[in-house]
Amino acid sequence: MKNEKLDNIDTRILRALQRNGRLQNTELAEEVGLSNSACLRRVNILEEKGIIDRYVALLNPSKINCNFMIYVLGSFFEEDYKKRERFIFEMKLLPQIAECHLMAGDYDFILKVFVSDLEEFNKLKVNYLNKDIGIKNIKSEIILNTIKHSTELPL
Repeated sequence: MKNEKLDNIDTRILRALQRNGRLQNTELAEEVGLSNSACLRRVNILEEKGIIDRYVALLNPSKINCNFMIYVLGSFFEEDYKKRERFIFEMKLLPQIAECHLMAGDYDFILKVFVSDLEEFNKLKVNYLNKDIGIKNIKSEIILNTIKHSTELPL
């Protein structure tokens, strides 16, 4: 999909919804200076175009026993299409994997992992992040303190 050109009103709508996806249309319309119907029409268009992908609730990891956030960087043995597809399939199934990205550069992939403790992470490594799905090596980085966390994209 081609990059969409957003006008000032669309940008204000998106900024407001990124801060609070639960805004009622009347509140959103007031915040961006539109009538209720015009605001709803614009939001519907942004949804139809896929600019607004979905609405979610963001959870506090420490309140739901996700005590450790770990980034895992890894490399594959070689270009094996079947093992790469198996890796992708497995990563999508594991609830501890919040994000999985294939990359260009020194590493082939990066994972953002949430676990309750290091024992759970070790089990994940042993049982899933191994040569059976073509992984040659991994490097784990445990997050000690988060300085900034945002889900908002720059507009």
